[in-house]
Amino acid sequence: MRSNLLVAVAIARLAVAAPAPAPQQFDFAAVLEAPSPSVTGPPLTVVANATSTFSVDTASIAASVSAEVTTVATASITGASASAASTEEPSSTGLEKRGWGSTSTTAKSSSSSSQKASTSSTVQSTVSSSSALPTTSSTSTTSQQSSTSTTSSQTACPTTPEAGTYCGFINPEDPCAPQPDGYGPKVTPDTVAAFEAYPEFHADALSAITPASYVQVFRDLNASTSANSYITYKDLTSYSVSDCANFCDTTDLCTAFNIYVERDPSINPTANGDASNSTGQYCPNPSSITNYKCSLWGSSIDATSATNFGDYRESFQVVIAASNGYDKTNTTTPATLPGYEQPSNCTGAISAGGSYCLGSRFFPGPYNPSVCGIYAQAQTATNKAAAKNNGAKAYVPSNMFNAYMVKVNSVAQGTYCSLFNTVLSDSWAAFEGGWSGQNFFGVESSWTYALSEQDSGKL
Repeated sequence: MRSNLLVAVAIARLAVAAPAPAPQQFDFAAVLEAPSPSVTGPPLTVVANATSTFSVDTASIAASVSAEVTTVATASITGASASAASTEEPSSTGLEKRGWGSTSTTAKSSSSSSQKASTSSTVQSTVSSSSALPTTSSTSTTSQQSSTSTTSSQTACPTTPEAGTYCGFINPEDPCAPQPDGYGPKVTPDTVAAFEAYPEFHADALSAITPASYVQVFRDLNASTSANSYITYKDLTSYSVSDCANFCDTTDLCTAFNIYVERDPSINPTANGDASNSTGQYCPNPSSITNYKCSLWGSSIDATSATNFGDYRESFQVVIAASNGYDKTNTTTPATLPGYEQPSNCTGAISAGGSYCLGSRFFPGPYNPSVCGIYAQAQTATNKAAAKNNGAKAYVPSNMFNAYMVKVNSVAQGTYCSLFNTVLSDSWAAFEGGWSGQNFFGVESSWTYALSEQDSGKL
């Protein structure tokens, strides 16, 4: 839930981060200044059967967007003229041409293009969605949990066990607590160099068979992927690319996965006091265990995104080996949203909708067109309410939106949404990327969604 709330807060902050750009311009600042999700990769810790899952908290996002979208969005062309735009070619004044990259270099630089793996796992919980809001086919998530359960004891327990535990349960997050043993081999000698050079790990990575519908995008690296588009992960019992692919295939928003081997501590590294500490809370550099990890991503991945080389937990060094990446982003069609026609794929993005554009927003995280649907609904509702209050006979509705993934220097950032009051043809989608300062903003997974029944805007 904490991650969900942070995403909602990030959305609310977008309105005050910088002056709103003209509706027809790509907003570089909105991407650069947006806070990253609280989790951008699997945690460097071991908790039995735990997952940290990105969750689309539809209710929180809808509430934030509705509260924040208070300005009436207008389009210069409305009514019958707007309807004609579905076949109209973009004019030189209404659309920036392909290769638009001579943007201002004064935009603020941001560290969001260089992501670091999170060292803590975030608890996510399922939030019920309003039936009136567009959602993905399934928004349920797996909460972080231990594999333990409350059981009865043969003898009386001196203290009452916490819910979800049993008498004698040891929390793996306690100081010097034993960690669930990994399924990988015990590397000897127990050193970082020996782990990184272990022949079996490299043999697994180099001999792995690419699953059907995927392409291999990197192989046998000593770093794992880290990006805003992180969804979840799980530990595997072996270096099984097929099991990791199946996990991705059955998880909403997943279009890529990263499988790798990680050197983890056998007990929770702790340095409370010194070696003479009699409470058993001094274990800064314990022996290691080996875990096979599978992480899922809501964007394409490549070697550029593999920036997590591990880290230190006290004196224990977590390192990564045999990291392989697999991707199916270019062959994945996003889910159809309630009230909309089947999405239409575009080679580029509609960065300029001329007089038909109602505005744009950026949402950090995996590629997820449903957040654009929420934004479109909120904007239409705001326009309609304002028109009623003013005694007008018509309002400007959002009849189509373009949702696409923005990548900064090849690393996924989040979903960019542009709203339009009519259905524009694919010829408008000519923006394929541009520079702002030293950062290149790329476009991926660009899809347009048009309402099944176009809103006339009449009251």
